[in-house]
Amino acid sequence: MSAPTLPAKATSSASVSFTNRRWRLASSKEVVALSDEMHPVLARCLGYRLKGREVADWLRPDEGHFHDPYRMLGMKVAVDRLQRALRDRERIRIVTDYDVDGTTSSLILQHTLALLGGRDLIDYHIPHRFVEGYGFSALAARQAIEDGIKVIVTADIGVRDAEAIAVASDGGIDVIVCDHHLPEGEAVPDRAYTVLCPPQEGCMYPNKALAACGVSFKLAQAMLSGRPRADAILRSLLKMASIGTIADVVDLSTLENRAIVAVGLDQLRGGPHSPGLQSLLTVCGLDSGWLDSSDIAYRVSPRINAAGRLKAATTVVELFTERDPARAKRLADELDQLNEQRQRIERELVETCITSLPDVLPSFIVLSGREDEGWHRGVVGIVASRVRDRTHRPTAVIAVDGDCARASVRSTPEVHAVHALESVADLLDKYGGHPAAAGFSIATSKIEELSTRLGSFCDQDRLPEKSPELVFEAECAPEEVNWTFVRALRMLEPHGKGNPKPLLWLRGVRPRDIEVFKDKHIRFKSAGIRSIWWNGAQHAQRLHQTVDLAVEAGINRFRGRSSIQLIVKDAMPATEDD
Repeated sequence: MSAPTLPAKATSSASVSFTNRRWRLASSKEVVALSDEMHPVLARCLGYRLKGREVADWLRPDEGHFHDPYRMLGMKVAVDRLQRALRDRERIRIVTDYDVDGTTSSLILQHTLALLGGRDLIDYHIPHRFVEGYGFSALAARQAIEDGIKVIVTADIGVRDAEAIAVASDGGIDVIVCDHHLPEGEAVPDRAYTVLCPPQEGCMYPNKALAACGVSFKLAQAMLSGRPRADAILRSLLKMASIGTIADVVDLSTLENRAIVAVGLDQLRGGPHSPGLQSLLTVCGLDSGWLDSSDIAYRVSPRINAAGRLKAATTVVELFTERDPARAKRLADELDQLNEQRQRIERELVETCITSLPDVLPSFIVLSGREDEGWHRGVVGIVASRVRDRTHRPTAVIAVDGDCARASVRSTPEVHAVHALESVADLLDKYGGHPAAAGFSIATSKIEELSTRLGSFCDQDRLPEKSPELVFEAECAPEEVNWTFVRALRMLEPHGKGNPKPLLWLRGVRPRDIEVFKDKHIRFKSAGIRSIWWNGAQHAQRLHQTVDLAVEAGINRFRGRSSIQLIVKDAMPATEDD
């Protein structure tokens, strides 16, 4: 039965908001409702998400949405090679990236191969950011040859590491690549034994948006097929797969990715957990029974990432494999302290970057500084995203170490980050990434030319000069935000890229009890509802009037009590309903 199509205004507000953005309520779409009782705002929000899928599939993601892993190009070859290595007692090394996606991939693969009899055959290597840099290096390949390794499985790296794979192959090592970073039109390394990467040419796997931990999970699923307790083991592995999938910001509009996250979160909520996982959740201040994707994205993931950003990501693997609760607590505390250190470095560098911006912003912002003066390569990606969000411009932040420099790019929807770097590929030593985020290394002497040419690329790309838009899925009055409303919207979870939390236009709010806390955030009441504006302190004085708010509606849980909470994203003086 069709839900009523709600009227929507296609026109933007006449004025810009406190954060210099124009607001627009998106055009309505009609969706098939489960029943006459479906909340109309839920029906409206589903209209932007279904894209031909069934409502029941979207609202109830489960293992039934997992595709056959053998549909992935190279899967049988990978499984056969690993089974032979286990049978013949050959040494296997798992080599992964140092971020959340990489470390969770390592844990999935280690656990799977150990259960299949390889506990004494497998080890792992995670490149050190400050020694090897990003990717599977020739240095790591040569070390593997020296160590007598016969099979290497990479995850979240590999498709752009042809040199290292060739070195390993020449040394008698078969390299199986599990990755997802393949740029459009590029080929996988021809010296790899096999490559599991859904975007590669000829791969018919239906879900092209798997994170590397998702690819690793599919390899585990194939390896465990037909084994005793396989389903229970896979559900346990989904704890790690869900964390990595959320952290890597892959598309959660695909039914399989939604299922990976949804089932993984169910397992995380259910427990029991290993000492390492439980210690991490505790240090994050989380009750595992109420975990959602936001908790993973904003509290768990930053602590895992902090190890690879500032120290060595091996700490993460040590934590999750630790059986002694006391040592697990010490390792979790170490990640927490590293994250606090990362936050401090990040705040200082963001301030440095913002104050150094010119009055007239270039179309592509390039900022650089010396590592020994605080431009820490471990935080340049986060800092680039903060500058981009403030300026609405694609941004590269570069950490200079002598003659070499390493950078991260965070881009806007109008500019594909990798395409931008391809336009200056002759200047770069190495680069790669996604449409919204990328990284590169470059000789310090070439940074000035890089800045000029990236600016020209964006000018040619006609980067819009107008204020960016906030697009809303629904509008409502403050009194409409109640428990029925919030529970209905929760049916859209899990949230992430491709399935964001619905952005709501809340009209005619008079904020009360406005308070700035920690010198950067605001909290206040709107129609009696607790409201938080993270990093919004500079707008506090302007809230002393009737305003419209851009909000996400959710639930705050504290000391066993639950209440509705609004997360404020923007505000503007109250507008009349057109």
